[in-house]
Amino acid sequence: MKKILAFSGSNHSQSIHQNLINIAASKVIKNEVTVIDLNDFPLPIYSIDIESQGIPEEVKRLRQIMIEHDALIIASPEHNGSMPAFLKNVIDWLSRATGPGLPFFGETKKPVLLLSTSPGETGGATNIKTMSELMPWWGGDVKGTYSLGSYHKKFIDGKLNSETDKELAATVSSFEAAL
Repeated sequence: MKKILAFSGSNHSQSIHQNLINIAASKVIKNEVTVIDLNDFPLPIYSIDIESQGIPEEVKRLRQIMIEHDALIIASPEHNGSMPAFLKNVIDWLSRATGPGLPFFGETKKPVLLLSTSPGETGGATNIKTMSELMPWWGGDVKGTYSLGSYHKKFIDGKLNSETDKELAATVSSFEAAL
């Protein structure tokens, strides 16, 4: 059994991405999953000046959690075609907590499932494409992606409609099979 770490790249208190990550985590059936909230790891905006004072303890704690897991599920919002500054800041700090050329998410390359959603029709697909291209450089091996467009039309009364729920379950199942 593998250990999967799941988190959202959003810092919004009512994040649809946190909701998506919780639903996706509930679809994991063959492995152990841990859901974390990156808001529990408050970090300053990365700068060389701050780094010169030492890597923040929250970065070290987050990296240790990532080391202890075998795979990642990340739900990232799309801000102007890219990942939000909140998630980019976390990745920037993780990159500084490793040695040159080493994976950011642990000691070895990790299988990753990338998710995104939005009220719009494309569901953050542009950002998912960009993150997929960057992930190998960061130490991630993208095993699957899923973009959920028109979130508010598909998430009704506290749950996904049946067709969307089945699609997400199939995506998570394929990811588990690839581990």
